[in-house]
Amino acid sequence: MNTPTVPFPEKRRLQAHFAFSGMPFRKNVPAHKMFDSRAQRDLVHALALWADLRGLALVTGPTGVGKSISLRKFASQLDEQRVRVLRFNQVPSTPNGLLRSLSRLLGLPMRRHVADLFDQARDHLCSASTSGPHVMIVLDDAEGLRADSLDVIRRLTTADLDNDDRFSVLVAGTDDLLQTLAQPELASLRSRFGYAIQLRPFSLEDTLNYLRFHLKESGAKPTLISDEAARAVFHASQGVPRNINQLVLQALIQAAVEGRDEIDGRFMNAQIAAHPLYSRADP
Repeated sequence: MNTPTVPFPEKRRLQAHFAFSGMPFRKNVPAHKMFDSRAQRDLVHALALWADLRGLALVTGPTGVGKSISLRKFASQLDEQRVRVLRFNQVPSTPNGLLRSLSRLLGLPMRRHVADLFDQARDHLCSASTSGPHVMIVLDDAEGLRADSLDVIRRLTTADLDNDDRFSVLVAGTDDLLQTLAQPELASLRSRFGYAIQLRPFSLEDTLNYLRFHLKESGAKPTLISDEAARAVFHASQGVPRNINQLVLQALIQAAVEGRDEIDGRFMNAQIAAHPLYSRADP
């Protein structure tokens, strides 16, 4: 005989415990509802200016610093009548995989040989610019691209196209991408980036505002996380938004377990010290 499942008591649920109207610090935040740090606002503004110039652009920054959500916000603000964004859900590392994924996005047939894939993609991109919106290819999480794959991007945008940017390419990734681009054989590609920027982590002020923003959006009381606790989060996370979310959610869960209604500096420091991904062993 199967034992009926007992519903998880509502009072023990995280959202109910803190009387949240919606869960804060969620991963999937719509671009128009994201918190903007100064660095993120500057990035989106700069990319909007670059979009008018066209060509190649490069965005780098540490993992979790907010590159992807900033790119989503930038793309959401573009006029669809003027710009068609082709965004890779996952960037293949090899030239063959890259060209096959690009052909799939463009609605082109699969070819057996890399040279045929390359020729049809470039021909299509060049002809599309004369009959429709300007095509912008967005390669996010591109740190896994090999040097020969990055060289494919260079070759797609060179030849007789030097005087006319028929389409644009925005490449984004972690600092590992910079290490790959530093290879001597990619010197020509490096020289073709019309705009390059490194997205910085949050400042202390950004971190305080970020926490207040999410607490307000979730309907929580503003005193839920004290300023002392917020400073502890800033130092432990080094201002990286993904790390901030990780630490705050950890503290919220433990606070609910212990029946706490607020998170002060001492409690937050204790959670950071006990966190297996952030605590450091004694020397």
